[in-house]
Amino acid sequence: MQIIGIMTGNSLDAADFVLTEFENGHIRDLAAHTEPFSAELTEKIQNLRQLVQQNQADMKALAKIPEFMAGINDYTLFVAQSLNNWLKNSEIKRKDITAIGFHGQTLDHFPPSIADGAKPYTLQIGNPQLLADKTGIDVVFDFRSADILAGGEGAPLAPVHNKHLAEALSLNRVAFCNAGNTGNIALITHEETLGWDVGPFNHFPDLLCRTNFGQNMDTDGNLGRGGKVSEEILRLFYMQSALNVKGRNFLEQTPPKSSDPSWYRLPKGLERFNKADVLRTAEYFSAYNFALSLRFVPKESPMPLQFLLFGGGWQNPLCLADFKEILQKRTLKEVLHEHEAVFEKIWERCLGIIPQIELSDHFGISGKYMEARLMADAAFCFLEKRPFTEPAVTGCQKPCICGALFKKGEDKQVFWSRAAKNGK
Repeated sequence: MQIIGIMTGNSLDAADFVLTEFENGHIRDLAAHTEPFSAELTEKIQNLRQLVQQNQADMKALAKIPEFMAGINDYTLFVAQSLNNWLKNSEIKRKDITAIGFHGQTLDHFPPSIADGAKPYTLQIGNPQLLADKTGIDVVFDFRSADILAGGEGAPLAPVHNKHLAEALSLNRVAFCNAGNTGNIALITHEETLGWDVGPFNHFPDLLCRTNFGQNMDTDGNLGRGGKVSEEILRLFYMQSALNVKGRNFLEQTPPKSSDPSWYRLPKGLERFNKADVLRTAEYFSAYNFALSLRFVPKESPMPLQFLLFGGGWQNPLCLADFKEILQKRTLKEVLHEHEAVFEKIWERCLGIIPQIELSDHFGISGKYMEARLMADAAFCFLEKRPFTEPAVTGCQKPCICGALFKKGEDKQVFWSRAAKNGK
């Protein structure tokens, strides 16, 4: 079965497309493409996010705003046109494609771990019927709602896909580490699959680069190299940057848990420090917190022997070096006093084994298209009636088959996820 996976992330910079073949337990990418967003489209989606915040994610109110509904269609038409152009200029045969796995664009995510007693929801926008009609290919959409409605976090979705990759490559005791806007980790053994959102990763370094240096990101760590890691700044990031609605620190919550940039906040008081030091500490914080999250590996579960890294955050050599230093050399540039014993315990549980840390591409798995392939895998599992979320990962009451099918030529009026606030 050949399926196209499509992902547009929180960075709002591009759409990733991958054509993946699934056959007898083997997963193979056949082709891939990235289509950059125009500045106009990025601004439109940012405006949609603002409308969601202004209307407190009330979908009944948002549905009455012409600008909001038009923005969803504009985004979907961009995806459809980009896909059609890619297929036209490639040797891919449209008739061989079974379906499209379309994640849509996340505008808000309010899972149980953040809602803290309030009603959870998740909001991914997109017009799957329009996409199916414009491309002539059936679309599977809305992968997070079933899990949310079953009491789960709706995220992360990566662990089950990572399990499939580990099985295909005969890997055991392996951690898949995603450093996107948000970081997440999946721990795979022959006996179990675990995973959770770690918290912010690229979010703060990218934000600081835009606001303080006029650049979209810290390419090759060139800006961060001009600063130094500060324990005082590190404490501010750890204590203030990811608090839930009741002020509890998300970073200290035990899994299952998931997060979203919509509620990340820059700590107060950063203006007192050198801008380069703030950026360098934000980069260190990303790696530091990711390594620290290994404290949530259950006592009865073994620590990973291999770490497969993917996501743009690991392209920053400073973050990559910090992560390797913590887990391989077992030293820290700076450490908060309250975490000294925690890191010692993590290292102790590794039983003296120095783990292998490599980009996923080292194992023949494209890290750039991991999330797009994830969408293809989710669509494949939906069509095969296989669950794509598990209680041990998201906290759902039972394994969930995730998605909804939209066939070309039908007339389904759906513009966002079923588990959005106030329903459809």
